[in-house]
Amino acid sequence: MGFTTIAKILPLLALMHVIMCEITPDPKTFFPEIKGNLTKIVWAHAVNSQADLTKALTADDIMMLEGDVVIGNVNDTTNNKTNIPIMAHPPDTESDLSLEEFLSSVLRNGTKGIKLDFKSAEAFERSKSILAEKRKEFNVPLFLNADILPGPVEATATPVDSKSFLSGAIEAFPESVLSVGWTTRYGSEFNITEGQYTKEQIQKMIDTLSERKVSQSITYPVRAGLAANDISAIKTLMENSSSFGNVSLTVWSSHGDHVDTKKLSELIKTIGVDKVYVDVPEDVWNKLDLNSGSSTLSTAMMATIALISLVLGRML
Repeated sequence: MGFTTIAKILPLLALMHVIMCEITPDPKTFFPEIKGNLTKIVWAHAVNSQADLTKALTADDIMMLEGDVVIGNVNDTTNNKTNIPIMAHPPDTESDLSLEEFLSSVLRNGTKGIKLDFKSAEAFERSKSILAEKRKEFNVPLFLNADILPGPVEATATPVDSKSFLSGAIEAFPESVLSVGWTTRYGSEFNITEGQYTKEQIQKMIDTLSERKVSQSITYPVRAGLAANDISAIKTLMENSSSFGNVSLTVWSSHGDHVDTKKLSELIKTIGVDKVYVDVPEDVWNKLDLNSGSSTLSTAMMATIALISLVLGRML
């Protein structure tokens, strides 16, 4: 092998080393098979028990695991821990899976990304030390999620305090993706099928992040049925967030939500499939038409991702 060839290969190997050793790598890099199309990432939702965790970790198609974090008790045959961060969705306060066990299992697996949805300020505050202890072990994507502002439709649920969440997340895990959204009142639970994110709610989010001088990657979780009703508002959100760095949407939906899938498809394609994660029930997903979805990925970036994927495949 000539010197010139070696000189060309060394920068690529250095880049690969950074990717493989990087704390919480970018999902586009971690999952090269999606070729930059974030809508192709497959989610496991509400992974809040040992059984759900085992199922998700052994499923070949699952890429990202989303779980809910509350303060409660762990009850199983070997542990009986109380008043600690556990994986459960309110109003549940008992689980057979603690946050620490969840993280340890996913990190040992090493092939799935993590999204933690903190349901209260206390749950996040009590979880920071666990995240800090695990930080150097992280070699998978990590999203830290909380609803930090009130949203549509005149939502009454109490948001997680924005200042404590943002400052705490930046301090405890600056490499994570901040997933910051709005509380919502929508769907079959409230018998509400109409609504949208208002310009005031959009601007409040931008102002909140600007005040905290956020510079790490951000994804905005938006409820599908609401976001699809005003594409211009979501475009404004994305356009006015350019100063924050790497910004994306995470479109989510609950079972029973009214979702105009034609409008939702238009929204996703308008923003770009390289900037939108989609975590919706299967019946909604199957009705989406994402063909010819726009993408702002450059040809050079696509080529780089493909090359890294090829070389890694030959090395492993």
